Amino acid sequence: MSVLITNETIKEVFHIAQSVARENYNAQYGASHLLQALLHNNFGLKEFLLNIEKDPGYIYEWAEVRVEEYPKTTHLPDEISQDEKIKIILEEADDIRSKLGLDEVTPLCLLAAIAKPNIAFSVQELKSFPLREHEILNVFRGEDKKVNLQESSLTGTSSPDKSAFPAISSYCVDKTEQARDGKLDNIVGRDKELRMLIEILCRRTKPNVIIVGEPGVGKTALLEGFAIEINKGNVPEMLKEATLLELDTGSLLAGTSYKGEIEDRLKKVINECKKINKAVLFIDEIHSLLDSKGSAGNVANLLKPELARGEITVIGATTQEEYRKIIEPERAFDRRFEVLNVEEPDEITCVKMIDVLLDGYKNHHKVEVDRNALADCVSLAKRYSKGKKLPDSAIDLLDRTMASIKMLDELSETELKSWKENYDQIISESDETDPLLADELIWNFNLLQNKLSPILWGSLSEQHTLETSMDIGQIKKVIDSTFEELIQLASIKREKVGKLELAAVMAAKTGIPIGKIQAKEKEKLLNME
Repeated sequence: MSVLITNETIKEVFHIAQSVARENYNAQYGASHLLQALLHNNFGLKEFLLNIEKDPGYIYEWAEVRVEEYPKTTHLPDEISQDEKIKIILEEADDIRSKLGLDEVTPLCLLAAIAKPNIAFSVQELKSFPLREHEILNVFRGEDKKVNLQESSLTGTSSPDKSAFPAISSYCVDKTEQARDGKLDNIVGRDKELRMLIEILCRRTKPNVIIVGEPGVGKTALLEGFAIEINKGNVPEMLKEATLLELDTGSLLAGTSYKGEIEDRLKKVINECKKINKAVLFIDEIHSLLDSKGSAGNVANLLKPELARGEITVIGATTQEEYRKIIEPERAFDRRFEVLNVEEPDEITCVKMIDVLLDGYKNHHKVEVDRNALADCVSLAKRYSKGKKLPDSAIDLLDRTMASIKMLDELSETELKSWKENYDQIISESDETDPLLADELIWNFNLLQNKLSPILWGSLSEQHTLETSMDIGQIKKVIDSTFEELIQLASIKREKVGKLELAAVMAAKTGIPIGKIQAKEKEKLLNME
């Protein structure tokens, strides 16, 4: 008897079994490869085994030992064939399906067939195998009252399928849906780039874009702005029904268990995108898909034929350096895209970009922002932030400062009292003639600075540096006066971000003394006048 496989889930099980064999240089795949494939996260059997108090890790290792016993070859065939045991397993799994009244063979039917003696393995081999056929069948028949058989185990999916597009649901984020739900921030100052992006997407040929810009200039924000425009209907007719999907490369790369699984996942995403009317796939850091040394392993080869046939629309994002080093040399890939350069905005535009985001940050932190401080925030970020451009560097500084103010108001007085108790104990138990006392006091003074908000420390009328060459009396005098001032400052509730707070946080981030930052900003203003 021959069992015809029409179930997509079972086809995937056999595909993974072939991949396991290929990875182990086996010209054929058999029961051990199939067992490893069944324990893949896609099929939900790990949860089932845990429910019946079996160790899926041990079962996987049990199969792995037997995979190692398969003969290896140095010349793998194009198609990995099945050995004679696979047909027997399939026939037994189909008998089990029939007995249980199921419409299709499921992964659990295959597992039960493998666990039956003299089907996949001999009685002797199964002595060390911790699972028996009857244990699985008892759960199916409801005879094992301790276990509630989930729908996922019957169908062979890790969770009930909530979408007609499971790969997209697993590995993509629907940006148009986020725009509809109001989860995306509005953008300003990118009208030209947004217009150019839409124009390229409306091309008859090669409607694909690579957005190139330095870290922090807002490449992803531009895409979110596009999603908002789709939602508002402010796009040409041909894009009104567009669905903007962002590939979640973290999910795509995570939890792979066999060689080629990343390619399989991306292939499924591409195939599902082709079924959606006017799907646009956004791939951030698209260069990572072309880098053969990276974790993605040059899976962009899957995109090349699709782009050449015009069957999928892609927007990529990368930096100037990565574009020049990785993408540009790949001429067959590069010529399918038009480059859209996104430059760092000027300071006036950046202020407006932050201003439109301000309400979201104020609602989150419950802290106000002095409108005049926005220009100071942009100026400080432009001058002192390294490795990230405007507007992200300025947004990061503002966000961090608001968080610091919130933390200062909630925790500073408690931190000060706790530190003072410890400090007083050191003083009471110490001898002033002890040569190590100066080191101990200076260490505790530095500890206090590290514990407190940089905003509180930056508000001191004078910044002190203690040295071991100072006598104990001087050190204690500085510590006591600093502590008293800090107590007074901590009692003042701060509800607004100003220039001082921004400068204090920037000083803490860069290690540049706050006095120098303030002096340089003052000098800059004088020169402007």
